[in-house]
Amino acid sequence: MEEDLLKDLPPQSLDITTSRGGFTCCVPGCFNNSKKDQTLSFYRIPKDKTLRKAWLHKISRKDFRPTDGHRVCSDHFVGGKKTYMNNIPLIVPKTLNAVQPKPRQTMASLGIRGKLLVDEQPQHEDMQEGSQECGSESQISRYIEEISHLQQKIRDMEACHKNQIDMLQREICELKKNSFSIQNAKENKEMLHFYTGLPDNETFEILFNYLGPAVNNLVYCGSNTAGDKINSETYVKRGPKRALSPRQELFIVLSRLRCGLLEQDLAFRLGISAAHVSRISTTWIDFLHSRFRALPVWAPRQKIDETMPKCFKESYPSTRVIVDCTELFIEQPSSLRSQSITYSSYKHHNTAKGLIGIAPSAAVTFVSDLFAGRVSDKKATKMSGLYQLLQAGDSIMADRGFDLDSDLPSGVSLNIPAFMNGKDQLDICDETETRRIVSVRIHVERAIARIKSFRILKTVLPISMAPDLNKIWVICCYLINFLPPIVIENELE
Repeated sequence: MEEDLLKDLPPQSLDITTSRGGFTCCVPGCFNNSKKDQTLSFYRIPKDKTLRKAWLHKISRKDFRPTDGHRVCSDHFVGGKKTYMNNIPLIVPKTLNAVQPKPRQTMASLGIRGKLLVDEQPQHEDMQEGSQECGSESQISRYIEEISHLQQKIRDMEACHKNQIDMLQREICELKKNSFSIQNAKENKEMLHFYTGLPDNETFEILFNYLGPAVNNLVYCGSNTAGDKINSETYVKRGPKRALSPRQELFIVLSRLRCGLLEQDLAFRLGISAAHVSRISTTWIDFLHSRFRALPVWAPRQKIDETMPKCFKESYPSTRVIVDCTELFIEQPSSLRSQSITYSSYKHHNTAKGLIGIAPSAAVTFVSDLFAGRVSDKKATKMSGLYQLLQAGDSIMADRGFDLDSDLPSGVSLNIPAFMNGKDQLDICDETETRRIVSVRIHVERAIARIKSFRILKTVLPISMAPDLNKIWVICCYLINFLPPIVIENELE
C-alpha cells in the first residue's frame, strides 16, 4: 500500500524526502549540512558542564537533550572557526524564551502522509506562500544591494592595500640604498676607508680571507658550550643561523674601532638590539686578537735588509727596529692604588702605555701589551720582551727617553739623539747626528698616528672596557700593516 502511494508522488516530493546524510547543524533556523557544505566545520556539544550549559543557552531549543549526533557548524562562531579562546557559538538567533523547533521532515514521517502534504494543501497556504515569495524577492534585492556595496568596499580596500604595499616597497628600497652594510660601503672606496680604515674592498677581502673558515662558525660571547673547540676551523656552530653575515659583522667591528661608534648607535643603524651588537663586538675582538697575535710580524734580518729604505742604508744599516711609546687615556679607576699606578705625569691623566716597534720600512714588527701609565719608557721596553728578539749586530733607534744602553743584550747597539750633558748647545757633530736620527725616526711617529686614526683609541676609554682594552690596542696596531706603506710615500732622499 505504502509503495503504491510513493509511486504516485511527484518527482520533487521524492527529492524533498531523500536523505542527504552527514551532520546537520542543530541551531534553529540553520540547515548547514556537513556533506553539502564541506568547507564548514561541525563541532560536538562539549561535555564540560559550564561550556555545555553556555552552548545550550545560546542554541535556545526547548526541551533539547543533545546526543552525540548533534553538531553546531562553524558559521556560528566569530571568525568562522572554533578556537581555544573562541569556544562558544555567539552568532545564533538568540531569544529570551526557548522555543520548540519544528521537526524536520524525514522519510519515515513522509510515508503515507507525503501525498497529502503534496496534494491536499489549502488555498490560503498558497496565498501565504505567494506573499512569502514577494517578501523573499524584496529581501533578495536588499541582499544584492548589500553584496554590491560590500564588493565595492572590498575593491577599495584592495586598492588601498596595494598602494600601501607599493609605498613599503619603495621605503625598503630606500633603506637598502642607504643601509649601513659592507655591500654598500665596498661600492664607495672613500666610505669604506672612512668606516674601516682599509684602503679598498680588495684589502678588506684579503683580511677576511686571512681569518679563514672559522669566521662562519663563531660562537658569540656568553654561548661557551663547546669548550676549547669554539672559534676553531673544525668547530661547527649549532643553533639558529646568525642574523648578520660574517663580512657584515667584521665591517661592524672595524667601524666601531675606526669611528668609535657606540653600540647603541650601531644597533639603531642595523635594526638589532644593543646587546647583540655587544656580543658581536666582544666575540670578534677576541677572535681578531688571537689571529693577529699568531702572525709572525717580527721580520728576519734578511727581510729587513731587503726592504730597508735608502735613507737607512746610507746612515743606519744595522737598524732592526725603531721603538716608541704612546699613551691611551682611560677613565679614572675607583681604587686609589690603581689611580696611582695609571696616572701619567706627562699627560696629567690616567693612561695606559703601549710600546710599538717598526722596521725601517715602517711595517709594524713589534707590539707590546699595555702597561700602567706611570711605567717609564725604559722599564716598559725591558718588560715587553723585545730584548729576546734582538740578535748580535742589531741596533735599536729610539727617542731620548729610551736610555737602554745598560740593559741591551750583548752586541746590540742603540741610536738615540744626543744629550746636552750640561752644555749650552750641542756640538756640530752631535747636532748633525741628532738631525739625521730625527729625520728617519719620524716614521714611528707616523705609524703611531695611523694607529691613533682608530678613534676608539683617542677617546677616554671607560673602565668597563678594561677586559678588552689590550686586545683593541693590539688589533689596531696590526691593522695598519694592511695599509699602504709609509716610507715609500714619504721616503727622504
